[in-house]
Amino acid sequence: MREETGVELGPVPRLIGVDHRVDVLGTGPVLDRFFYGGTLPDGAHTTVRLSAEHDRHGWFAPVDPHGTPLAAGARTLTALHEAALSASVVCLREGSPSVTPGPPTPPPARTSGPP
Repeated sequence: MREETGVELGPVPRLIGVDHRVDVLGTGPVLDRFFYGGTLPDGAHTTVRLSAEHDRHGWFAPVDPHGTPLAAGARTLTALHEAALSASVVCLREGSPSVTPGPPTPPPARTSGPP
């Protein structure tokens, strides 16, 4: 985190998401990983800077990006934010949260009588 933003945050970042993308710009499959690095304490006067290799990126609070093109959709950012808050991990496919199917629904019970 410090190398990319100049910010030193708490303990080791925690994995909050994995995204499987089949093909990225013709390079083949990619696994992106997302980590939660913590939050700045209230009243912190820290300047966040992005390294030169991230000159096409920005640093926004969740309520700020009105009209700003985002690298990920709102559903994805919301899923990652919820994973960070709940200490869980979200599985993404092609940048979108995947729905984990629940247990199969059993067939309706047969009633007596002819089928």
